[in-house]
Amino acid sequence: MDIKALKEKNVIEAALYLYDRPMSFTELAELIQKDEGEVERLIEKIRDDHMDQKRAYTIINTEKNVVQLKLREEIAAHLHWPFIQRSEVPRHLLKVLSLTAFKEYVLEEKVTPSKLQRILGKRVREDLEELKAMNLITITPKGKRNIINVTEDFLNLFKLPFEPEKTKIAIRTGLKEYALRELQFE
Repeated sequence: MDIKALKEKNVIEAALYLYDRPMSFTELAELIQKDEGEVERLIEKIRDDHMDQKRAYTIINTEKNVVQLKLREEIAAHLHWPFIQRSEVPRHLLKVLSLTAFKEYVLEEKVTPSKLQRILGKRVREDLEELKAMNLITITPKGKRNIINVTEDFLNLFKLPFEPEKTKIAIRTGLKEYALRELQFE
């Protein structure tokens, strides 16, 4: 099927689904070869369709003229692990997770909240609480410090092996590139 044969609103919805990231009106307008005003109109129509059909997902605004397809809050509140998808873990949390796993498995360091805070900034404490609620990390008191470890749910989510040595190899090859690219000091 030729993309031009599809309805423009279907193309927008498909793009939001496939890209699985926020998309600007400009990007979507380019995709359907219309102006941003038309994109805004079509997005409202898609939102109405989602509500009328009681779909599990909707389009949210992440910022002005930027939208993303997301699971509706009232549904997400009832779904817990193992329904969390990698795409449901926000990017800023992925930074914390990748650094924690990299330090834990590859560098074989004890990871503490204060260590992560020095690297990633003050928001890390909130991020750690969110990751803990998602059961992707544990925070265990060890003496005067708290030690952070990734959980089996983290390993499942990223399809990593359960044997520490195999996990180390998988993370070294997979997360090292991500950590080096994403965790630059700004």
